[in-house]
Amino acid sequence: MDRSSNAKAAGKSGQELQVLDYLRGQLVSGQLKAGMKLPSERALGETLGVSRGYVRIALAKLEHYGLIETLPQRGTIVVGLGSKAISGLIASIGSFDETFEPASLFEIRTLLETFAARRAAERSKPDDLTEILKWHSEFRAKASLGQRGLEEDHLFHLAIAKASANPVCLSLISYITPQIISLNVDYAESDPERFAVTFGEHDRIVRCILEKDADAAAAAMRDHMDAAWRRRFPAGGRA
Repeated sequence: MDRSSNAKAAGKSGQELQVLDYLRGQLVSGQLKAGMKLPSERALGETLGVSRGYVRIALAKLEHYGLIETLPQRGTIVVGLGSKAISGLIASIGSFDETFEPASLFEIRTLLETFAARRAAERSKPDDLTEILKWHSEFRAKASLGQRGLEEDHLFHLAIAKASANPVCLSLISYITPQIISLNVDYAESDPERFAVTFGEHDRIVRCILEKDADAAAAAMRDHMDAAWRRRFPAGGRA
């Protein structure tokens, strides 16, 4: 493990990075190749002196990005990419900073959510609309009581992402959603009408999707994202 890896290993996810660095080294050395079976979680943990929980997180991340796969009767294997390609991808994943600046997070979220709303208006199926309306209604119920409805809010947005029929968009929005929740969970709400206002913004998005008006749905979502930024950071500008 190099110095940069050691420095990162001292941080919160150091054990996870240790697993990633180890597997990358095994690939570079040729001890692991495409199609070969990975050691078990227990074996990896014992070899590296890390907890199985961190091994599991590292492997789940590699599987999420398609670098390993679990097959019935065979266990977890390396996918059929060249070792150099896999090694490079693991290095990128290992160095990926999962604690993003709020401004960067909101900028990318706006792009993804706006795209999702546009595509949902164009591609949504009846089951998709049912799920969107379900969480829209659940959020309204919380808003009518002056409650935050944070979970319902994000499930509403995920339902729209799912309705976009673009699995990459859904995956990316799903990936950043926990960080959005974390960013907002301790935020002290000061406007008692905030939830009713947010519901109104949601309602405009839903109506545009139901009307299959892609341009209007995208514009409504963009306006909602801009308003969310102003509410969360009233004194901060956006790039």
